[in-house]
Amino acid sequence: MTMPAERRTFLSPLEPVLYLDTTYTIAYFDATERFHVECNTFAQRLETESVLPVVGDLVYNELAFHHLKSAFVAEGQQLSRSWIWVKRNMPQVFTTAMAEVKTSKTELERITLKLPISDSVMTRAFQLMEDFHLLPTDAFHIATALESNVTTFVTLDRDFLAVDGIIVYTCLSR
Repeated sequence: MTMPAERRTFLSPLEPVLYLDTTYTIAYFDATERFHVECNTFAQRLETESVLPVVGDLVYNELAFHHLKSAFVAEGQQLSRSWIWVKRNMPQVFTTAMAEVKTSKTELERITLKLPISDSVMTRAFQLMEDFHLLPTDAFHIATALESNVTTFVTLDRDFLAVDGIIVYTCLSR
């Protein structure tokens, strides 16, 4: 029988290395997100306490997608069009949104270390999907971290809590 992850709050004692999941990272960068304040406060704590935050390639990918899609959706709502229509027909929205993507990328590079992706990540991710009923991106985040011996995560995704053998920092209520 497996045990769930060890759940910690943003006020719990910190481990020396933490993997920042995309859900946390989006909330950190996007002031419109529900837990923006909590994530920013936690980020300040990580810096103050000299914790090493790490990420994988997927965090960059998903954060960029979030910024771009948010811009497309906002413009689409004003025009009563789909976000896909905006993406395909209004290149200026893409260009404008890329400024925010680049700013976030630069800040993410400043505050984190990017973990390497090994060939074994895919195998481990598929095993995590099967063992813990994780969606692929969650499994790939966890596999990326575990392949670098990082077992501690910061996330706003409850699904991480099902994985045994890891520690999860979150500001979500039970």
